[in-house]
Amino acid sequence: MGVRRDRRPLTAAGFLAAALLLASSAFAAGFAAEPSGARGAADPGEGAAGTAPEGLPRFLTLDELDRYARMAGWPDAPGWWPEMRRIILCETANLDREAFNPQDPNGGSFGLAQLNGRYHFDRAGEDFRRWSDPVVNLRTALWLRTVRGRFGGEGGWANCAALLGIH
Repeated sequence: MGVRRDRRPLTAAGFLAAALLLASSAFAAGFAAEPSGARGAADPGEGAAGTAPEGLPRFLTLDELDRYARMAGWPDAPGWWPEMRRIILCETANLDREAFNPQDPNGGSFGLAQLNGRYHFDRAGEDFRRWSDPVVNLRTALWLRTVRGRFGGEGGWANCAALLGIH
């Protein structure tokens, strides 16, 4: 996956539009739109501050992947989670949350969504040190999908999106 090198800051209007899109999509899909960390560890299968629990196995099941996607806020609506799920299965077919491809730009691609280097984590406000946490990785991927408004193209899971016919 390539990375768009345009480093212009997101404008306030762009950020607000992305936030509104994300919130409305989450609401429409029946997910509670809560700020990151608002739920704490109320769910026994959830870690602190909206992260996955400690001590997870390296390889996830499809049910676990779907659960962590919900925790990350992915809407289960066309153009969102169903397509991202397919892209993840293309990028990391064995659902290895510690997947690392050193051949990709910016220091390699990391985790389930194969996000390039620190760039996306930093822009999404996530701690890069938690790249293998499935909730953090999927939340960063959701930020990326929301900001771009699409899958595929330069820096957007281009190979798998093209292979699967996802745009």
